[in-house]
Amino acid sequence: MTSAFRLKDLFSLLPVLLALCWSAWSLLQNEHLASWSRAGLLIGQLLLELSPLLLAQLLLARPSARAIFWWLWLAAMVLYPLLSIELRPQNSLLLLDQSCWLIALCGSLLYWLEQFYQQKLSPGSNNSWLQKLWSLDTAVALLLTGWVLFMALLLGSHQNPLANQPIPLQVHTDRLLHYPFEFIGYLLQFGLIASLMYGYYWLNRYLLIRRLLAQYGLLPFVLTSLCLLLLSYPLLASLLLCLPINSYEVTTLASGNHNAFDWYNFKFVLGIWLVSTPLILAFDRQQQEKNLAQIQHRQVQTELLLLQQQINPHFLFNTLNNLYALCLVQSDQAPTLILRLADLLRYVVYQGSQPLVTLQQEINYLQDYLALQQLRVSNKTELSLSLPEQADQHLLPPLLLIMLVENAYKHGVESTTEPSKVKIQMQLQGNTLIFICENTVPAQQSFAPAGIGLENLRRRLQLCYGNNYSLSSAATVFGWRAELAIKLEQNPC
Repeated sequence: MTSAFRLKDLFSLLPVLLALCWSAWSLLQNEHLASWSRAGLLIGQLLLELSPLLLAQLLLARPSARAIFWWLWLAAMVLYPLLSIELRPQNSLLLLDQSCWLIALCGSLLYWLEQFYQQKLSPGSNNSWLQKLWSLDTAVALLLTGWVLFMALLLGSHQNPLANQPIPLQVHTDRLLHYPFEFIGYLLQFGLIASLMYGYYWLNRYLLIRRLLAQYGLLPFVLTSLCLLLLSYPLLASLLLCLPINSYEVTTLASGNHNAFDWYNFKFVLGIWLVSTPLILAFDRQQQEKNLAQIQHRQVQTELLLLQQQINPHFLFNTLNNLYALCLVQSDQAPTLILRLADLLRYVVYQGSQPLVTLQQEINYLQDYLALQQLRVSNKTELSLSLPEQADQHLLPPLLLIMLVENAYKHGVESTTEPSKVKIQMQLQGNTLIFICENTVPAQQSFAPAGIGLENLRRRLQLCYGNNYSLSSAATVFGWRAELAIKLEQNPC
């Protein structure tokens, strides 16, 4: 893997940059002579103070990130801000405060949770429980639950809060413990308000968007949505006015009064609709693309398995023909041939269905096959074999190389009684494997037909490597030459 940073790694900096902008603009709110030059100075100082957080995020985003980077992230994201805030002098000029730190920390945690979710739900994974847990419905429910809890804690910390506004943003644990029923009452009432807001979201997503918009188009969707909002908002506002928290002069309605038909109440539900609609459409589009990617991945895996099943019987039939020929002449080599065949079939059954095997396992398989062939044709065929060392450090799909060797024996050895040669070279250049198979061609045969085996090999290479491979097959002075070049994966063991 490359150690260079990718463009997508820069997205990990967004939570810290969000906290930076929030803090800079908050400081400028209290300055009468705010200017872009002053903003530039604040941003520069905050960049310097938040540099450990930015570096930790960037290091953790590396493809080769290790466990040590998580400890560095913990130190930079938790210990460093705590020490900076708690141990700074009273008249310190440092700008990093508690709100800036909490925004960066919460944003970072959400970012890495989302990355974990994306990784676990990549094509080929089977985590339906995680998909249900990390859904848009769950996210909206959690946000509303957090809002309900915050409002209940805030109002429960003050006496008659709605009658004595503005309410200071302070939570008093002692008062919450002394008056727990007030807290529970606020919790239930704001829970009802949140339930109505979630109801608007659910109605918009599952009825208006997925049914009306999908089946009848944009204009019926917009008109029906506006009609439903206009009809429902005064009814729901009237319901909320019956709650005890709305018995004061200032209510929790968007209008702040006791008029259920106030246009501010309509603007509030309209805002929910305007915010939730593009969010739902974007999320559903992303989920649809993920589902299509998973379906495509399953189709590719199924096609790969079918291609391997086509390759395996082709080899098996050739080997059984060899065994049949030796048994007819009662050759002493027949028992050795049967043992070789057992080893080959064992590899095909157990390793052939695996996504990856080591290069050494594939070499052992080729050596068994070559030994098997040479038992029968060694009197007329000269074999030259060159293999690399440390082949157990690289991985590749199984049964890729055997097809080129089978073609060499099928078209250059078995089709003639003349002396023949087979030359096999396998080289490693870094992580790239170069496999060359050459064979002589009988005089009466001027070309080697491609056959189904070579076509299957090309299709497997396309499915496994896309366009990142090279396969050529052509006549040469020696006879026929096939060359394959692929980039191997590193064995983590």
